[in-house]
Amino acid sequence: MIVQELTDIQKYKLLYKELVKSCGYIAERSNHILIKQAFIEVLRGFGNAKTTQGEFLLAHAVSVARIIADEMRLDSTSILAALLQQIPIKTDAESEVFKKKFGIDTLNIIQKQQQISGIRMDKISIMPENFIQLLLSLSGDIRVLLIKLADRINLMRNIDLLPEPEQKQISIETSNLYSPLAHRLGLYKIKGELEDLAMKHALPEVYHSIEKKIQDTAQEQKKYFEEFILPIHKSLTNAGLDYEIKARTKAIPSIYAKMKKQGIEFDEVFDFFAIRIILNSIPENEKAECWKAYSHVTDIYPPSTSRLRDWISAPRPNGYESLHVTVEAPGGNWVEVQIRSQRMDEHAEKGMAAHWRYKEQKGAKSSADEWLKNIRSILETYSPGDDEIARTAGMKVLSDHIFVFTPEGHLKKLKTGATVLDFAFDIHTEVGQHCNGAKVNNLFVPLKYVLKTGDHIEVVTSKNQKPTIDWLNWVTSSKAIVKIKRILKDVEFSKADAGKELVLRKLGQMKMDYNDDIGSKLVMFYKASSALDMFHGLTEGKYDIQKIKEAFQPVAKAEETKPAPKPFTKIDSSQSNATGKQKPLIIINDNTPLADVKFAHCCQPVFGDEIFGFVTVSEGIKIHRTICTNAAQMFERYNYRIVDARWAETSELTSYVATIRLSGNDQAGILNDITNVVSGDLKANIRSINLNSHNGKFDGTIMVNVDGKAHLNLILGRLVKLKGIRKVSREN
Repeated sequence: MIVQELTDIQKYKLLYKELVKSCGYIAERSNHILIKQAFIEVLRGFGNAKTTQGEFLLAHAVSVARIIADEMRLDSTSILAALLQQIPIKTDAESEVFKKKFGIDTLNIIQKQQQISGIRMDKISIMPENFIQLLLSLSGDIRVLLIKLADRINLMRNIDLLPEPEQKQISIETSNLYSPLAHRLGLYKIKGELEDLAMKHALPEVYHSIEKKIQDTAQEQKKYFEEFILPIHKSLTNAGLDYEIKARTKAIPSIYAKMKKQGIEFDEVFDFFAIRIILNSIPENEKAECWKAYSHVTDIYPPSTSRLRDWISAPRPNGYESLHVTVEAPGGNWVEVQIRSQRMDEHAEKGMAAHWRYKEQKGAKSSADEWLKNIRSILETYSPGDDEIARTAGMKVLSDHIFVFTPEGHLKKLKTGATVLDFAFDIHTEVGQHCNGAKVNNLFVPLKYVLKTGDHIEVVTSKNQKPTIDWLNWVTSSKAIVKIKRILKDVEFSKADAGKELVLRKLGQMKMDYNDDIGSKLVMFYKASSALDMFHGLTEGKYDIQKIKEAFQPVAKAEETKPAPKPFTKIDSSQSNATGKQKPLIIINDNTPLADVKFAHCCQPVFGDEIFGFVTVSEGIKIHRTICTNAAQMFERYNYRIVDARWAETSELTSYVATIRLSGNDQAGILNDITNVVSGDLKANIRSINLNSHNGKFDGTIMVNVDGKAHLNLILGRLVKLKGIRKVSREN
């Protein structure tokens, strides 16, 4: 027992010694003290407990920290977070203690790491791009991603310790998510290693088949390389260039990708090996010497002009610099030759060029491109102590979207601010319209609950649930808005049809047939905004169907009970604010009715119109029709200044200005007929008439004062029936 304890102690000492050696580049002694404290914390927390992959949790933590130090050269905060990332921090009190010990940055990185670890990855192969963006949006700090990659590298290096089914799942996850992520971050060696290990365990038969073919031809390849390089060596040396030549066989995943893409066998891959000429040049001579080397190579071997890639004269947007040319070698084989300076090679090999778009499909630029370019810039200048830069490397492009999960683990991309209702309608219209709430991360939440990245959502539905107008205030996506409006409109027309049936039945009892004149009388009688509104109101009980007979009482009798028409001394909507005597007109946001609102001249709203309010800079709230020609621009550019508005019951006490456009045949007495109908029969004050005649036709406008939309609709209905009138419409 004592021997075993001594063995463990020796093992722990060795792990710590290796960690200290890897962290030798960290200058400040205080940081080394923190790293020692973190090591002790992990030792106390884990002891001899083992991870699922069969290695000590302590050894795993140290291995990840050493990858961060040896292969990425990150700061002490990153090393601390890598060591401590598996320590559970469950309560606020534990968070406070942890923050005091190791700092707020270390705590934040670990919490983000643990949040990412809780994400279901089993559906990653369906939408890998969305999962990559999810990781980017969750991280916020580049060190979160880099530590996650280091953790994955260590897992893949020890993957043989896991059962085979787990090996395959983890390898697919690595291939679809972590390898592309490393590629985008410019960490090419890491990307290559992850890709190689992932294929080795996900497609072992294919991997080993290609590996064997490479091994079987190794001697042949070596001889071929030597023969190919020999004349290049002589030519470059005679030219006085300072250089070295590296020869390599392309990676197995790269060869396999080419075989799949081109539909060819291994023997048909013409450029599965490449050489790299690296020139030791001073910066001012780099380009000239690279082109000089190019000319010597192409003098010896004929180039394929279509495969020349000049990223020296015009570097890639990601900063990658190199000359690539494919030449025809002896035997009809093709060999790719890369020519670059020592600086360019170091820049590319270490991943600092971040050429994550290099070799990607043309036009495959994702919405995260701009953010990743910022990451590249940070990686290029990153050094221990750059904590502030890392902290401020926030998500700009990706902040427009969130990523959430269905119960099955499928990933959904929604706009920032999306609610449970948005999610439900994104799943299916049926799910949306019957949505009664949801379980988000196993907690019940209401329809308007705002979702955040990483949420797991299970929609709760009810057959009795139906959309209401309020739902439009609880969604952000155009998809949900359109579907809700369509459902509400269908319901409205369904109710209107039922209301019309009531009217037809009642009129049938009165031995009357429905027509436009009767419809107009009923609209006026019930003071509805339109026939549709009247039918809808009759269905909902807003209007009493039993009173319909009163609408058809003899005119004389009606006039005895009706107050005498008031002379037109009503206050116009443009003047109503000045008197202070008018009753409130508009209800804003369901609050107390307001009289001090103005009506927009662009659309001239009248009582009964569907309206909204717009908060102006100097004129208070202005009321617009929802179909105003300016409405779309106001909602798009100034949505924060839009307020809900509806008419108060007393609004008909005020007169409103409306403009009517009409056209017809220019015949004798037409003007007199128009004025008789408007101001005589329908008691509307005409403010102005502007008619133009040409070739026996006329068109123009009449500006009138009306009591509301029903009054205006009645005028329109009567005018269009006049002989000689062809078209009548309300002008917006």
